[in-house]
Amino acid sequence: MATAYGGAEKSSVELCRTIRQRYQLDVVLVIWHYGEDFDFADGHGEITVVRCHTADEYRRHVTDALSGNPGSTVVFSNHRTYAIDLRLAEHGSVPCAVIFRQTPMSDEPLRTLPSAESTELVYRRGNELDWGALQNAAALVGVSNFGVHGIEQFAQQHRRVARIYNGLRIPGERPAITARTVRRFLMVARLIDWKAVNFGIEAFARLARDYPDIRLQVAGDGPEAARLHQLADQLQISNRVEFLGFVNDIRWVYLNNDCLLHPCGIESFGRVVVEASLCGLPTVVTQSGGTGELVINEHTGLTFRPNDLTDCVRAMDCAYHLSESDFARLASGAQQRAEAMFNPERLAQEYVELANSMLDR
Repeated sequence: MATAYGGAEKSSVELCRTIRQRYQLDVVLVIWHYGEDFDFADGHGEITVVRCHTADEYRRHVTDALSGNPGSTVVFSNHRTYAIDLRLAEHGSVPCAVIFRQTPMSDEPLRTLPSAESTELVYRRGNELDWGALQNAAALVGVSNFGVHGIEQFAQQHRRVARIYNGLRIPGERPAITARTVRRFLMVARLIDWKAVNFGIEAFARLARDYPDIRLQVAGDGPEAARLHQLADQLQISNRVEFLGFVNDIRWVYLNNDCLLHPCGIESFGRVVVEASLCGLPTVVTQSGGTGELVINEHTGLTFRPNDLTDCVRAMDCAYHLSESDFARLASGAQQRAEAMFNPERLAQEYVELANSMLDR
């Protein structure tokens, strides 16, 4: 795993910990810090965490991890490092599955190593990945139905494509549902182009024309930060939008807001939607992508048509006008569904069952 302190990395760490705690299996997590240092995997003792900063270090550590007991070892790779992992797993006679935490698409690039000998991540569209090498994976895993459909578009002949949602918990006690009116909107995302934070700011600006009492917080950092600040200035809403930057303890940000807005339509999963739901917040999300699978319209949140700014404003307006009882109903439904559908233990079980089937091939 590589590159950033984001949802994909958090999900990988949580999966490893849950497998270790529930099944007492030996779990080695090899983290490639690709230009960023982060420490969320340290100091917990449940799993072995190996850190590296170059491709050569990564190859060496993966090779070491595979040398112990190949007859009972499996590799779970990811779309960034699959080229190395598949090669090393084959040399070690170890089955390897590849998790696509970002959906391969023909018109949106994802970062990956182009070959087993590469040292730098590059951007590649779905059709530019090495599907010949990926055909040799024991399984290809998508983290949503949307993700599975993206994989199957390019790997139609693969013998096993599985969907396993991410599982997560919010640290601390389960927040009680507090009935209230929606006046504080929140977006949580890495500030990069495809997360569509600019779309959310534009939708908020339209709603703000009619409702001077609403506010927006944006939690996250990234290369689009300066441009998004400028957009808020241009739309004359800077006094109503607060950019929080990167936040370590995101739970308190959720608890201090009323509704999550997540406009990205190509998200493979949408971890922040589940985080908000676990904290008792209804959400406004697009109907497309993996995010659209996480929310049931008018039962756990509100949805809008993909890329439709007017419909997004309509959904936010509906959130603004929720009665306190309807707010509590949506928030409670979101929390209960998140706990049932995205339970870490249940999803760890799915990965262990997949691993055992790979060993029994």
